[in-house]
Amino acid sequence: MEELSRQLKQKDEELDQELDDVIQADEEELDHQLDDIDRDIETTRKDLREGLRQRVEAVKKGIKDRKDDLRQRVEAAKKAPKDRARKEAENALNRMQEDLSKEDLESAHIHRWVASQWLKASK
Repeated sequence: MEELSRQLKQKDEELDQELDDVIQADEEELDHQLDDIDRDIETTRKDLREGLRQRVEAVKKGIKDRKDDLRQRVEAAKKAPKDRARKEAENALNRMQEDLSKEDLESAHIHRWVASQWLKASK
């Protein structure tokens, strides 16, 4: 009986050792897998940060481009009436010169007045 008890105890110790070895190997494998997962997470975080940074930069650039476009359109809109007024004044002065060459003083005077009004509007 003592021999059987001793053998049983020895077998129990061997099984405990095998179990410890398996657990140790599993823990090492698990540690390795966790390290891989940590690296993957960090890489993903970096990629996400970079992607977000690029998107933010793209949005900022888009906003800047739209603002610039709107500024140009506003300036063009402000300038358009003045340009039209100058063009109308120039046309009236040309008609005045034609009237003077035809010796039509009445029409020339009217065209000079029209040109004067357009010049006031262009300022």
